[in-house]
Amino acid sequence: PAAGGAPTRTRHRNVRERGEPRVAWTTNPEVVYTELEDGGVLLNLETKLYYGLDEVGVAIWNLLEDTGDAQTIAKVLVSRFDVDEDRARDAASRFLDQLARERLVVTGESASSPGASFETGPETPKRPFADPELIRHDEPLHEVTLSPFDPQLPLAE
Repeated sequence: PAAGGAPTRTRHRNVRERGEPRVAWTTNPEVVYTELEDGGVLLNLETKLYYGLDEVGVAIWNLLEDTGDAQTIAKVLVSRFDVDEDRARDAASRFLDQLARERLVVTGESASSPGASFETGPETPKRPFADPELIRHDEPLHEVTLSPFDPQLPLAE
């Protein structure tokens, strides 16, 4: 009980090291992703808008399958790219916010716990880092149908 005999209530939140709430993101199930040689393409089946991703954007998108928070994503980016953790975390946070504004990701449960480890593969030289880029193509696809052979595969017409 607090002074005066009134009971105190403690509120527990999942928080980052800096005291900010941890937001967990997951891919929107209405978004289809295809990886290309030099990046990736996202197609939002609801809006019919499509987007291009650069190399760092592809890395972040792929990490969303395992984790949905900027802090954990940043740690993996540091292991793969020539970037410090603060810049990687800020870039990942801004990119996830941009993906959310475009309805490409939604809040959800993070698949990993804070501090989870990820396989980074054999020791390879770190690649140069650039802030992730999401390139929106303003002309929506007019017709998107699903493949009769694979209902998860959209076909642009």
